Amino acid sequence: MDILDLIIKLSSLIVAVGVILSNINKIFNPIYKKINELEKNQCKNFLVDFLARKENNEKITDSQINRAYEVYDHYINDLKGNSFIKDKWERLMDDER
Repeated sequence: MDILDLIIKLSSLIVAVGVILSNINKIFNPIYKKINELEKNQCKNFLVDFLARKENNEKITDSQINRAYEVYDHYINDLKGNSFIKDKWERLMDDER
């Protein structure tokens, strides 16, 4: 096998891998988006419930508050959620930390 054959075979392999990866991305991208949207909705539901309990002066433990901060951080920074929750969070939670 000479160098030209090796270059042709490597080039073919690179193109084939690129096509496969492109098709995998087309298949999994909609699935990833759906999972991301479900996760965002679950975080939003948790935060709405937590903030309602906070607003109603229900007993909330320190560990529940810490967990709410974790979920809020994930919702805002990772999932890019920015809605009425952010306004309510800032209004109710500014004095917590």
